[in-house]
Amino acid sequence: MAYDPDLQPIIDGFGSRIAALEAAVPAPGGAADLAPLTARMVCVEDKLSAMALALGSVVLPVEPPPAPPALELPEGYRRTGDFRRARGDAANWSLDELIMTTWLGGVGTMGDPSLIDWETDGSALLKHRDGTPPRSGVIQVNKAKASGTWGAILEVVDEGAVCAFFTYASNAREFDFELIRKDGATVWAIGIHMPKTGGGTVSSPKVHVPLAAGIHRYEFAYDAEAVTFWIDGAQVARFTAADVPGASWEMEAKMQILCSVEHHAAWAGWTAADYAGGAAMRVHALLA
Repeated sequence: MAYDPDLQPIIDGFGSRIAALEAAVPAPGGAADLAPLTARMVCVEDKLSAMALALGSVVLPVEPPPAPPALELPEGYRRTGDFRRARGDAANWSLDELIMTTWLGGVGTMGDPSLIDWETDGSALLKHRDGTPPRSGVIQVNKAKASGTWGAILEVVDEGAVCAFFTYASNAREFDFELIRKDGATVWAIGIHMPKTGGGTVSSPKVHVPLAAGIHRYEFAYDAEAVTFWIDGAQVARFTAADVPGASWEMEAKMQILCSVEHHAAWAGWTAADYAGGAAMRVHALLA
């Protein structure tokens, strides 16, 4: 093992001093006896060499990077892991607050609780796996309301499928944040679907907002005038009855929050290779 290069000049200095003393011209009256001095210098050199080797083998402890600051939750939000949760096929719907779905969704993605990682920071990582049918970790909040504000603090960890945060009512009213690929960019497709008399729905145009990396707060609110969408408190879309002509702007049917990572048709822009590669979204907190 090579010794510490910082000590090498010291050792070389001792060696050169010994050589100089040995080559010195003897003083008048006889040769100087350098043997005792030489022996001492050699001893010092040997000890310094041993010290350098020992220091060179020391592995200094590396300080771990500081932990990221705890996520501060806005008023009314709860960490996803703090909800009382259950699998959909074993849920007590009068007690359980968050359902890990086990059924086939409207777009053909099967809820699979094994694709939800419950993490130590209180978040839930929802993952997508392609197949027949495709499967996803899907969570549904067992609390419904007809109007007001809904929200989620989300982090897209791995693109490649439709990461979705939406509300849904039994009459098919739906408000959506859906992650798609459009013109080579990953964007949120934001829109609403409102029921119409006699069945079916009317869909609004989509508003596209680029995905920003990291953790962000996604919210929408519904009242008699509009459905308004925000990201981190900044308004990104607003829809009124004029955007869904022929639909009923009713406010009686109650809606529940859902979060999932889904396989959609070609409109979403993701390719077969994207879906096969998997995708994931972390749900940090929810405002129900």
